[in-house]
Amino acid sequence: MKSDSESKATPDKTPARAKGRERRRQIIEAAKRRLLAQGVDGLVLRDIAEELGITHGNLQYYFATKGSLIEAIFDEEIVKYTDTMKTALGATSTQKGRLAALLDSSLDLLSVDDVRLWHILFGIAHQSPELATILKRENERYETTLAEEFGRIFPDMTVERRVHVAKIIRMLIDGLGITVIYEAADSPGMTAIKSEIKVVLNTLLNLE
Repeated sequence: MKSDSESKATPDKTPARAKGRERRRQIIEAAKRRLLAQGVDGLVLRDIAEELGITHGNLQYYFATKGSLIEAIFDEEIVKYTDTMKTALGATSTQKGRLAALLDSSLDLLSVDDVRLWHILFGIAHQSPELATILKRENERYETTLAEEFGRIFPDMTVERRVHVAKIIRMLIDGLGITVIYEAADSPGMTAIKSEIKVVLNTLLNLE
């Protein structure tokens, strides 16, 4: 048991950590707003620091470079997809129902405003090896989660096939993500395409 003197010598760092997490969150949210409004060129660390009323050095304590800040933004976006997917899968038990839930959880996110963040990354990644690496990393994280969930839904499926089907689904989601640039995610045409994707995947996985 610690003595009073030892307790005083080792103060609780929880408030400081909570404050640090909140500061990190503020920086990411400010960066997302700028990225959506001005694109990658508008994402200037000094400007974000000024907006938040902190020093440039303080911001760099959390994110040393623009690249590390962009990576943090998309890390959070991928977590949205994977967490939503896992929650949806927990609501059904049949193979066909779980496959539909897996698809719907990602397709539904195409209608949220933050999908424009991916449009920005898609549009400029071919011009920047750093951004291309971030895009590749986030795609792989999403595919890994998909493949893991396929292992639970289809335990007899080989690991290699899980990986391949996960890539197919990610590519379909990417394609629809680009389409919503010019067509509403809930338009009759998009709704029909989403239904057809489910039919195709059910056939591919012998669920009919």
